[in-house]
Amino acid sequence: MILSRSATYGLRAVLFLSLHSEKNERFGVKTIAKELDFPESYLGKVLQNLVRKGIISSMKGPRGGFFLDVESLDRPVIQIVEAIDGLGRFSSCGLGLHECSDENPCPIHKEYGALRDGLFNLLSQKTIADFKKDIEEGRAIIAL
Repeated sequence: MILSRSATYGLRAVLFLSLHSEKNERFGVKTIAKELDFPESYLGKVLQNLVRKGIISSMKGPRGGFFLDVESLDRPVIQIVEAIDGLGRFSSCGLGLHECSDENPCPIHKEYGALRDGLFNLLSQKTIADFKKDIEEGRAIIAL
């Protein structure tokens, strides 16, 4: 898997928050975890990391919770992955070899590289707003 569990949780949580960004709604980790069927404690750590990295915001208090500013909708999706995992996964070997290269390829080097590069390009070109629109228009889902 190219993206870690933390990155997939973070992406889906940001997309969940994006669906409510125009209404300035805030959600507690419990609500987000329930909506997306994630373990609450694990998701809480991911969300706090995203707050520290400036991807999402949070507010304490009775009307507090996590939220996404409307301005953040134009952010490339790759920034979410970078905030959680860094970008090393997009240059590493699919089999985990340290010396894998074009000169010394692993058995899946060429095919995996094409998939990895394609995902990097997709996430770099698409914004949160692009994915939000797909969800709102019924072309994509983030939870069942």
